[in-house]
Amino acid sequence: MAQLGFNAGDYDHTDDISPLPAGDYVVVVTDARLIPTKSGGRMVTVTYKVMEGQSQGRSLWSNHNIYNQSDKAQEIGRKEISRIAHAIGQPQLSDTDQLLNQVMTISVIIKQDPGYGPKNEVKKWVAHNNRQQSPVTHEQPPHPATAAAQPSTPPWGQK
Repeated sequence: MAQLGFNAGDYDHTDDISPLPAGDYVVVVTDARLIPTKSGGRMVTVTYKVMEGQSQGRSLWSNHNIYNQSDKAQEIGRKEISRIAHAIGQPQLSDTDQLLNQVMTISVIIKQDPGYGPKNEVKKWVAHNNRQQSPVTHEQPPHPATAAAQPSTPPWGQK
């Protein structure tokens, strides 16, 4: 017999783990890290906490491939990170720590996952409407004068 070391009665067993309704949410980034993928690549995983409304306090997650065997998957992941960086007003993002405590508005859909059922997926990242930053939905090309000076490895992958 193994002792658990905690009292299960001390925890709320009614937590709602169903997906949030599709829509826009004002969120704060509570965690962001670069982690290895199962296939040997690397991805940025971001945790968001809803700041207002009926879903206040609920968490959402998004994963972004920045190194992947699939060029298409890598391109999608890097564009998503660019959208996040622009949404928080930091287009020169170089470290996942720069994402922490940043506020933005995200658009969420509900996707059917064959293995787990319905789940949320973040599809859009824009500046929170209290900021002067305008929404960005595409990656900005580098300035010609600095394009040659840019390393081939993104800054967040150089750690």
